[in-house]
Amino acid sequence: MSVTVRQRPSAPGAGRAPGADGGTGAERGRAVRPAAAHTTDGRTARDVVFYRLGKKFVDHERSIPEDVRSVLYYTLAIGHHTGVIDCLEPRLATSRVVFSEVLAALGTGEAADKLRGIERFGEIELKKEHVPLLKPAVLAALEGCGTVPEPGTAAAGLVVAADVPSWLEEFLFLLDEVQCEPAVYAMGRRVS
Repeated sequence: MSVTVRQRPSAPGAGRAPGADGGTGAERGRAVRPAAAHTTDGRTARDVVFYRLGKKFVDHERSIPEDVRSVLYYTLAIGHHTGVIDCLEPRLATSRVVFSEVLAALGTGEAADKLRGIERFGEIELKKEHVPLLKPAVLAALEGCGTVPEPGTAAAGLVVAADVPSWLEEFLFLLDEVQCEPAVYAMGRRVS
């Protein structure tokens, strides 16, 4: 798995000094641990990771009786996940310090409330219906940071965002992936 660490260069005279929010520079820019062994315990979680659906497959390990097989395929055809395993791949990660700054940049409103679900519940799911809610708020937050989204394509693999503008830009790419791909969704988790 490839990992890209992104940090936007500070605009001259803009923003706060590193660590002005109480977080150390090392804490803000350190790489997130590998995706294995993550938990959502609020006391020990240090990072927030968004995962993207990479692929789905039907669990053929279990023997499915012939008379039930047609029901299984029917449920798959109408979109239910009976017997389907979703393979989620880490896509965007940051420290909880940076994520709390992202929430502050988003301010109040439904978009910020949706993302605050990670702190409240440990994880959230982002589907196509959430994109129209989140995208304008993320663009407004980027504008509030004095940043214009860089055109381009999303990095392959996991991106570790070291600051708010980098996280917001990469999150926009993730929202575009969710919006454009037919069966893609994302899940954000608080992890340790």
